[in-house]
Amino acid sequence: MLHILEKYCDRSTAIYTAKVFAIDMDRAGQSYFANWSPSRAHNDELVTAAQQRMEERFQDRVTVEEVIHDLPVSRRNFIRRFKTATGITPIEYLQRIRIEAAKKLLEGKQENITGVMIQAGYEDAKAFRQLFRKIVGLSPKEYREKYAG
Repeated sequence: MLHILEKYCDRSTAIYTAKVFAIDMDRAGQSYFANWSPSRAHNDELVTAAQQRMEERFQDRVTVEEVIHDLPVSRRNFIRRFKTATGITPIEYLQRIRIEAAKKLLEGKQENITGVMIQAGYEDAKAFRQLFRKIVGLSPKEYREKYAG
């Protein structure tokens, strides 16, 4: 089925389908099958503006302070509002955006892992690997081996 999807649709559709329907009995968790997408199901325009900025600038290693620089809110109030609206902190949100970008790059297999790390907005290889494993459940190398063509 996946071969047919890849042939008639594209590789990313086949990978997405594999993630949706896959069950790996040998693993304790299924987190590497998950696709995270940011939640915008809230009515806080300030948080929506911040989310958009983070999604547009995650590769630039943007910080929370840079995101809220010209927004009319204090850092503490912003973090509280952001967590209330999205369920996670701004830093966690930024990390998840970056990890999702890294996953997509790893699926493509064009870049080496260091290149993926840099394009996803990370400078520290150890921190990137640890965070990737924490969120995804696999190392970047294991993820690439599982999903790259």
